[in-house]
Amino acid sequence: MNVDRMDRFFTPVVLSPSPCRIMPDEPVWTVGSCFSDEIGHRMAADGFNVLANPLGTLFNPASICRQLRRVAGGNLYSASDLYQLNGFWHSPDFHSSFSDPDRDAALMKINGAISTLHEALPSLRWLLLTLGSARAFVAKDTGCVVANCHKLPAACFEICDLSLDNITADLGSTLELLRSQAPQLKVILTVSPVRHKSYGMHADKLSKARLLLAADNICDTMEDTVYFPAYEILDDELRDYRFYAADMVHPSEAAAGYIYSRFSEAFFPVKKSGSKRTGK
Repeated sequence: MNVDRMDRFFTPVVLSPSPCRIMPDEPVWTVGSCFSDEIGHRMAADGFNVLANPLGTLFNPASICRQLRRVAGGNLYSASDLYQLNGFWHSPDFHSSFSDPDRDAALMKINGAISTLHEALPSLRWLLLTLGSARAFVAKDTGCVVANCHKLPAACFEICDLSLDNITADLGSTLELLRSQAPQLKVILTVSPVRHKSYGMHADKLSKARLLLAADNICDTMEDTVYFPAYEILDDELRDYRFYAADMVHPSEAAAGYIYSRFSEAFFPVKKSGSKRTGK
């Protein structure tokens, strides 16, 4: 069966190769949802100079932007910013991987990450920013969006849906701040293909739609900012549950590897004839 006839059985996502390619020695950060971990760890295995989700998993744009602004300013946390629950000290702004039974140890992990990234920011060349959800949880006692609920009772939070205008403004101002310290920074925006079925499928579609529109707004108005269609590749090109993990929401290993191979085609150096980067 020829290629033209094969195309009738799926809807390929057409990618335009990026005019700028990520060189192996150029510093890269992947930041955001767990999909940033997937891409970052695969890049590291391929020999790239990458930090994979150095701030931990962050799903909503408000938390992502707040953390990146703290990195830009080198703004550290104090012991009073942490709280204790179930024998661990937590920060509402950080993933549980930063939590610790010892408060000083937890604080050291958090401030160590911020300080390291702040010092490295001027040399940063690429930022892959993966937006996971436009739905956020707001702590009732502070009125702030949290990055992680750390299994606090649901009564401690209110659910809010971040608006398109707020997401766009937040992302825009944060990227401008980062570029004030890293003028050569190039940004790749993507929306995680992982569905949040606990929200309900309709609510999740609306959440993804706001993220997609915000990413489009940013790419239309900011130079050196492009969009990579990870969401569309899984949702349209790999439209089959065999490409999902057992939970039926995360991409399978094969799907993640395929999306990474498409990413490498668009952004990695062109390989000489007879060899190519395929990803894992």
